[in-house]
Order: sequence, then C-alpha cells, then structure tokens
Amino acid sequence: MKNINKKYAEIIHQADKAVGRKEVVSLLKKAAMIKSESEENLAA
Repeated sequence: MKNINKKYAEIIHQADKAVGRKEVVSLLKKAAMIKSESEENLAA
C-alpha cells in the first residue's frame, strides 16, 4: 500500500513540474490509474 502511495505522490509531483500539456495529461492518467488500483484493492 505504501508503495502505491509513493508512486502516486511521485507522479503527481512530476505532473506539477511538467511543461507540456500532453505530458501533464499522460502523468495525470497514470496517477488516476494507480489511485483506482489502490481503491480497488481496498474494496476487495
């Protein structure tokens, strides 16, 4: 669980520092997928 939160935080940090729109969108999509995986694991 901590590993997922660490990955999520790192990707959000990268998105904050990103320059291009496409780069930000792709990083936010990755972060959303990681967040949904963690919520899916909690529900199961």
